[in-house]
Amino acid sequence: LIGSSMSRIWYGKSRRHQEILSYAGAAGSLTAFMGIPIAGSIFAIEMTRSNAGLNKASGDSLSPSVISSIAAIIMIKGILTPSNHVGGHFSYGGHTIGALNGRAMIATAVACGAGGALLGTVFHKTVHKLKKVTWKPTTPASPETEEKPWLRQIAVKTLIGLVVGIISTHYPQTLFWGEGSLQSAIDGQKTPFANTKHGLVDVLTANARVDPNAPFADGSAALQVGIAKMIAIMLACIGKFPGGIIFPLFFAAAPFAHVFPRVLGEELMPVAVFCLMAATQASVTRTPLATVLILSFGVER
Repeated sequence: LIGSSMSRIWYGKSRRHQEILSYAGAAGSLTAFMGIPIAGSIFAIEMTRSNAGLNKASGDSLSPSVISSIAAIIMIKGILTPSNHVGGHFSYGGHTIGALNGRAMIATAVACGAGGALLGTVFHKTVHKLKKVTWKPTTPASPETEEKPWLRQIAVKTLIGLVVGIISTHYPQTLFWGEGSLQSAIDGQKTPFANTKHGLVDVLTANARVDPNAPFADGSAALQVGIAKMIAIMLACIGKFPGGIIFPLFFAAAPFAHVFPRVLGEELMPVAVFCLMAATQASVTRTPLATVLILSFGVER
């Protein structure tokens, strides 16, 4: 919106300049939000295309978007919060990755990539179909029986809010997850959720079926958290609640990699987590390049 407004001020009704500055504004805001340079510009251009690849406007918009992304990181990290480092939200704990042979890594990447694509497709198709059913317009028999649209909106959003609230009571991992607390999902909750910047008070974890401050006891615990998070995101999207799906999808996908800890082992787990998160995100948002950049540049060490 800011980029589009600036274009109208500087260039009048030029659609070309409005498009370029809109992408630049989106890239800058995404970079400022995620704290990850360059990835924001690629994500903005990929996200606005219906299938995988860069938008046709990338020829004119890519350079301004990259410049905007760099300017945003300079402003946020260099001027406003100079003591904070660039990127570095999480660690995959992959100190043994270099010792893996190529066959093991590629096989894991392909298997988890296919699994992530399946998760993303199920998510996308389910949300699309349930949205059509939930918000299907009704044809009144007469003006007297015409349904007030705002009543339907209140009823649907209230019901979905209650269901999500019930889910969060039993699985508090679905609450307040952002890039700062992604580490807990990536390492199978070896990092207690209470130690992340969001944290949770004890009253919100009292009825938890899977303790968010303890490592997953087994694959079943990881599966429960992954399914609960996926359902919560689906419901939020179906209910048209504002909010992003970038990091929530990462959170939903990461626990699924921990469902088979004995099969993967500690050496392959970082590869599995990365590939499963990337494939799930890319299959929903159609942003394969930006997704890999976000997950790569977000590594702390």
